[in-house]
Amino acid sequence: MSAPDLSAQMMSQFIDSGTEKHTTLLLGAGASTTSGLPGWDEFAARLLIRSGSVETLDAAELLVSRQDPLLVAEAARAAAGGRWEQILRASLYEGVQDLDASPLHLAAVGHLLTGESEDTQLVTLNFDTLLEHAIEGEGFPALSVTGEALAGVGHEVHHLHGVIALDQVRDVVLTLKDFTDLLSEAESWQLAYLRRAMSRGALIIAGTSYRDPDLRQWLHTVLADRPADHAAVVLLARQGFDLAREEFSAVQQALADQWDAIGMRAVLLQDHSDAAQIIRELRDVSSAAYVAPQDRALRVWDEHAERFAELQQIYSDQLASDAETLRSSLGTERLNLTLWLADGAGNLARWATQDRYYRSVTDLRMVETGHDSRWVAGRALGSESVLFKDTDDGSTVRWKSVLALAIPVRIAPWASFVTAVLSVGLPEAARAYEASALMWRDALSGIADDWSTRLGDAVPK
Repeated sequence: MSAPDLSAQMMSQFIDSGTEKHTTLLLGAGASTTSGLPGWDEFAARLLIRSGSVETLDAAELLVSRQDPLLVAEAARAAAGGRWEQILRASLYEGVQDLDASPLHLAAVGHLLTGESEDTQLVTLNFDTLLEHAIEGEGFPALSVTGEALAGVGHEVHHLHGVIALDQVRDVVLTLKDFTDLLSEAESWQLAYLRRAMSRGALIIAGTSYRDPDLRQWLHTVLADRPADHAAVVLLARQGFDLAREEFSAVQQALADQWDAIGMRAVLLQDHSDAAQIIRELRDVSSAAYVAPQDRALRVWDEHAERFAELQQIYSDQLASDAETLRSSLGTERLNLTLWLADGAGNLARWATQDRYYRSVTDLRMVETGHDSRWVAGRALGSESVLFKDTDDGSTVRWKSVLALAIPVRIAPWASFVTAVLSVGLPEAARAYEASALMWRDALSGIADDWSTRLGDAVPK
């Protein structure tokens, strides 16, 4: 499953859930790991090493895997002494060159900014301020809140566990003592906040494994008191569990049952980007005329299949023209530009390429999609991002690297959704093109925008 495979049946779970009244979006680590920040285990290991609590990565990973992770964090803080805040910042942002918001961040912020005033709230378990950066990137002021809100200052992002930004560290809840102290409070601001949120409408949780003891206790309390028509929905992506498809299939019923047992509705997905697309759909899902992403993807696919012979020549010729533009920006004489199209059934078809025409749909190569697809194009669709990967996995022998970019398509009046990919096969390893990155990124972005419009225009209004 990727965004083009989100069915009407799946989306029906959000009808009359309370989102039409008010939506609280709670993001966990999955939102930020896809932006390049560490998950909990990696973060804890970094803290141990930087604090001097242990000397080697092997020792750090051993402690993290065999101990209560909250207790592990106590060891790091004890060894850090007065350097604790500095170590927190360095460990969270280690190795990060460009800190970009993920699809989940962007979808949550999009929901916040496109509705009526005060109908959406953003809350996170993460320490970073990527949500705030995404809001500011749209030209609006943002405020990181770690306590009672300050009315009228800007769009608020509520950090249940505090903030670790490049320029500040505030109210961090990380170690066993931090959590114990917080849970001892009869009425913490976090509990009061979640109680108010559930009284107003739906709570949508994405990107978290629910391992935090305070979140479990808070939700146990607020779920017992919520109005019956205000749903608490958790979006569970296979990507967040680091499971293979077969493994996820074997446990998904148990996952659904365990969340249902505690009063929450579980929606099982493959990629974090699937959760992002669901958030984009929330404003429309209760409309009587609503068309789910899978049905929209099928409209794109069916229209292209019906006009296959006609569009093969048009698209192949256009790709050949686009390839000339990319050759110049990439500084290479050889490349292969391909358009891939999702079929709405979990597959991505190699629909058109610059150097040939296909005779029929049955001639098209089909590959799986998702964050762990063997194909770079499949991974690009599953991550909704630009990927530049060396092809040392054996997926192609002709090209040494593949550059791929997900293509969003909008079928009005519904939200844009990724249902196509452009991929570029290249004769050298990815590092050979780093120096020209600014040029080829601009060129590829312009070409992708044109294809986004072209694919959407192919579907009759």
